[in-house]
Amino acid sequence: MTGRRAAAWVLAAPLALSLVACSGGQGAAGGGAAGVQDAASFTYAESQSPDTFNPVMQDEHTDPVTEMVFRGLVGHDAQNQVVPALATGWTVSADGLTYELALRDDVTWHDGEPFTSADVVFTLDAVRDPGSGAATQHKLAALDSVEALDDTTVVITLSRPDAALLDDLAMGILPEHVLAGEDITDPAFGRAPIGTGPFELVDVETDQFARLEANDAFYGGAPRLDEVIITYVPDASARAVQLATGEVDAAYVEPQQAAAVEEDEDLRLEVWPTADYRALMINMDDPTLADPRVRRALNHAVDRDALVDGVLLGYGEPATGPLRGPYEQPGAAPSTFDPATVGRLMTEAGYARGGSDGAGPWTKDGEPVSFSVSTFAEDDLRVAMGDVVTTQLKEQGFDAVADPQPRDAVTWEDLDTFVIGWGTPYHPDTSLYSPFHSSQVLAQGGSNLGSYVNADVDAALDAGRTARDEDAEAQAYGRFQEAIAEDPPYVWLAYLQALNAFPADFAGPQERTLEHHGYGLFWNAEDWRWE
Repeated sequence: MTGRRAAAWVLAAPLALSLVACSGGQGAAGGGAAGVQDAASFTYAESQSPDTFNPVMQDEHTDPVTEMVFRGLVGHDAQNQVVPALATGWTVSADGLTYELALRDDVTWHDGEPFTSADVVFTLDAVRDPGSGAATQHKLAALDSVEALDDTTVVITLSRPDAALLDDLAMGILPEHVLAGEDITDPAFGRAPIGTGPFELVDVETDQFARLEANDAFYGGAPRLDEVIITYVPDASARAVQLATGEVDAAYVEPQQAAAVEEDEDLRLEVWPTADYRALMINMDDPTLADPRVRRALNHAVDRDALVDGVLLGYGEPATGPLRGPYEQPGAAPSTFDPATVGRLMTEAGYARGGSDGAGPWTKDGEPVSFSVSTFAEDDLRVAMGDVVTTQLKEQGFDAVADPQPRDAVTWEDLDTFVIGWGTPYHPDTSLYSPFHSSQVLAQGGSNLGSYVNADVDAALDAGRTARDEDAEAQAYGRFQEAIAEDPPYVWLAYLQALNAFPADFAGPQERTLEHHGYGLFWNAEDWRWE
């Protein structure tokens, strides 16, 4: 490493932890986590360690290890369109209630056992079992039955049309011969999974690293890399130092580190779009914040351009809603920064600004509009966004107080507002139904964490998930966006871009719109290679 490179990274990572020096990269130990010498090894530093590598326990997004170990009946291509995976093709009945899927006959599990239709039936039946505890259970709510016609043919019958079914069938299939008679959410399987994907998990240390080896029997062809190591390094500065020292080959980096990557001739910066938004979730049990006029005012009190420039350093886009892709209607919720509109809405809601100069907090009956802005204290980016948003809201007369909390201490029902993250690039139902439909409110054990209830939103989401064609879907999700513009569940902030530093002589990563937390990066890892 040149002195210039080291100096640049030291400046980019002043808070770096003390690390054990270890060579990495193409000709070394792949980061040293497992100590295996391999010229075709690749090591990537990730910010978060998942609780499990079981695909049926990962709802919002799929982590890199699970993504490489498992395959679903379908996958997604570079445009996030549904493509065959374990299924070679499918036919759908005219009423949209019956799907017949033809399966590959050349797939084996990592332990050598053959993959058959019995694994598909086992997985889908087990996940939709009300007592399964699977996080993805809600995705199969429309399934009425699953039947194997033979080893390579499965028929799925629905109780109602499900426009998102094919997207949801990208969920990894589980091995019946391993889990039959067992709890499919068994933590032991979640730490030592067996899949059909291009890489097999061979070693893992919780919160430290996971080492995967190539599955040479992968149906898509043997991967170009022999080994992939994922290291878990929550601290962004520590990841930067590992890149600088060569301890890892690549890493997820933060916006403030992008310049150092671009100046390093041994690295290249990949900047990919995501469907990952940040927003201020609002607790609807708060009587003041329950007023939609106040929530619309809050949306006009945030300067998103300043947030993107100041916190994300330009690596993002202002968000005015939760939907990206073909059904997005940007004009449906024009929540631009507009202090005059803030004043009009708050006045209509019966509030007045206090202070001798009329620049004090908004009050009604002597009570200010006062609330906390919380988020996970361990997430530096969310904390920074929360701090900026709190300052902006104070300037517009809202008595907001930043209150980051440790992840383990967060109690959702006790929060006023929370800087939340969500979003997937797939069918809208996969990222809208859980956080916004009234059937998913917190009290019912769902992911509608703000307990948002709106009959028009429910109707639009129900129509979207049962639509039979793209026009009907577009109409349904258009109505959804119009409804949340009038009655916003969140204060929309920004869509993030995913920044990753790769070696200059490394090929294969192919850009696509990524998932929440920038996951989905390893979707074609079998094609990754050193040049």
